[in-house]
Amino acid sequence: MYDNLSDVQLLALNKSVATAARKRGIDLSPGMHSVPAFDLRADSGSVSVGQPEDYTPTIKIPLLDTMVIAFHRAGFQRDGIADLILDSATDALNNGDKVGDEIKTTISYVQQEVKDLQARLASGLPAATRKGKTKVTLRGGCEG
Repeated sequence: MYDNLSDVQLLALNKSVATAARKRGIDLSPGMHSVPAFDLRADSGSVSVGQPEDYTPTIKIPLLDTMVIAFHRAGFQRDGIADLILDSATDALNNGDKVGDEIKTTISYVQQEVKDLQARLASGLPAATRKGKTKVTLRGGCEG
């Protein structure tokens, strides 16, 4: 179906459709939806690709992944950490709370430490390069 399109045509179509879908805020209900026949025509347009650019990666710290790494590398302290987690979970249950709620409360106390760790990681990482920004303009329409 798309084999007859060049790379630039396919990219232009992809970006244009993604932008239109995002603007419209498409929200279909669950289930099977039939698609009536339609024609798509682009009379012309342009694709502008910018130069690659350096950026500082954003550091996001996924909590579970971080905990697993710390737990794995804790060595002889691993048993003590496991006991602390078990004690926290037991306290939550004894207070009539959910274990996850107790952990979230504890996490809120260390928010600043997490932000400091993110800043430390960001300043220690080398800049990365990403592809330049792509801007697409198409003229034409869709009939269905």
